[in-house]
Amino acid sequence: MILWIVLTVMIALAAAGLTIPLVRRYEQRPQARTVDILKGQLGEVDAQVAANLIEPAEAEALRSEIKRRILVEDRDAGTAARPFPQTAMPWVALGLVAIVTLCATALYAMMGHPELQSGTAATVASTPEAQTAAADSKGAHPNGEVASMISSLETKLQQNPGDAQGWQMLAWSYMRTGRPADAAKAYAKAVAIDPNNVEYLSAQGEAMVQSEGKVSDEAAAIFQRALKGDPADPRARYFLAIHRDQTGDHRGAMDDFVALLKSAPPDAPWASQVRTYVEDLAKEQHVDLTGKLPPVAAAPAGAPGPNSAQVAAAGNMSDADRQSMIHSMVDKLAGELKANPKDTGGWVRLMRARMVLGEAQQAGQDYKQAHAAFTGDAAAQAALQEAAKSLGVPGA
Repeated sequence: MILWIVLTVMIALAAAGLTIPLVRRYEQRPQARTVDILKGQLGEVDAQVAANLIEPAEAEALRSEIKRRILVEDRDAGTAARPFPQTAMPWVALGLVAIVTLCATALYAMMGHPELQSGTAATVASTPEAQTAAADSKGAHPNGEVASMISSLETKLQQNPGDAQGWQMLAWSYMRTGRPADAAKAYAKAVAIDPNNVEYLSAQGEAMVQSEGKVSDEAAAIFQRALKGDPADPRARYFLAIHRDQTGDHRGAMDDFVALLKSAPPDAPWASQVRTYVEDLAKEQHVDLTGKLPPVAAAPAGAPGPNSAQVAAAGNMSDADRQSMIHSMVDKLAGELKANPKDTGGWVRLMRARMVLGEAQQAGQDYKQAHAAFTGDAAAQAALQEAAKSLGVPGA
């Protein structure tokens, strides 16, 4: 109802703006008054000649100019525009008002939204968050299914808050749906339950970086904790190098990036990003990296992570089924390392997973295989040994 009142007032104002100029009475233009003044000036010129105040020649020039202006004023007065008779003007005004009113009403009927309750509701509904929520409620948004999975995980974790792997799965889901701040909180829950889990620490730091838009001192401290558990953790090393660059230690950051690339396995999914970053930094700092970077490897496949089916399964399956799924993922990682053993980070993740699952003896065997895979590479072997010791792997 308020909307139609506002529209009526607006149309009335528009009609008044069109009508008043057409129907108001116009006074005669002041041409006659101007001509009388000019004729008076002719008399003044004659009086000045008679009093010998101006020369006759100058007086004649003044008379000619005044006469010319009198002719111009007479012509303008005679040619004043009169497109319509005065009696026709009210009808013209009414016609214009009718046309404007009808056209405005028709335009609003075609393009307007009279069903909206208010301007505030329309504004809120136009925001991306509201559109996403509306689409999810109808099941039309692709993240609607993921949102349902997240809700299920949240409910389970409220009932069992001591499930570190559940918090990790929830954090993965938050990251998938663009909620890094929530992911960082979920990873913090997992870290509180298992403070020595390097995977949780490293992932928590990355979520904080994505949420804050920089590697803060707090995030850097978390990455340092992760490196104590796994000196070869590439994610912690990468973000700590970024932190050095942000704090002004550009040369130190470049050295860290180069070392990270040299230790990267051939199929590391993050290698291209690190290479691009360090090359751009070197150009900015006018540093020549020729011969320092390892050769470019073939483009790797995407980084592994839980898909929507795995998230759904984790939210609905029993604890035993979830353990079975985790075992299958660990076995998959072991198979990948068998095919490509030159992956220090992969071996550390495998040993950590074995220890979490209570398979200490198998973790010891994995350590021996990893150590043998890097025969001749003392640095890699030392990193593996330090990580294995921090995890409590037998034989390290």
